[in-house]
Amino acid sequence: MKFWTWTMIILLSVTAISVSSFFVMQALFDKKSPLQTENERSVVKQASTETEENFDTKQVNTPVDEEVVVLTNGTSGHTFISNWHDFYNESLGWGRLETTSYEKQKEAAISILDGLKDIKVADEQIADDINDIATNAKVVAEKDDRVAMRNLHRYFHDLDIYFNGYNYDQTFGITEFRGN
Repeated sequence: MKFWTWTMIILLSVTAISVSSFFVMQALFDKKSPLQTENERSVVKQASTETEENFDTKQVNTPVDEEVVVLTNGTSGHTFISNWHDFYNESLGWGRLETTSYEKQKEAAISILDGLKDIKVADEQIADDINDIATNAKVVAEKDDRVAMRNLHRYFHDLDIYFNGYNYDQTFGITEFRGN
């Protein structure tokens, strides 16, 4: 009887250690593991922007003249575009497109539309891009449309690079201005 008791204890111990080891290994290597950082997860690596945007502030592209786009309140188009690009990086970039708050995106779209009222644009291609931004913002203001949200992010991404002359060449080619 003693032999079978010890055999069962050893067998249960080995089983418990094996099961624990399995779960530890799975937690370490599982793509959705909470033990991995956000940037290690494959869904993050395949986000809407494909790679993280590490902008070098050195200007290699010729920045657009400040007078080309001016908002009614006097804000430069450069600042407007850069601020919205930052917003979309934080709220949609690196895998957050499908999980972002629609209410937050709706508020942003309405704010973009307010900012674009009576905007002064001195370039026809940029004017086309601003109209496309307004069209996508109207869609997001009316309904939860993830494609329109992604388009807004891409417009602001590309225009930010072109307007501010960042040392970064990965664009989506979505804009009329220097894009298509």
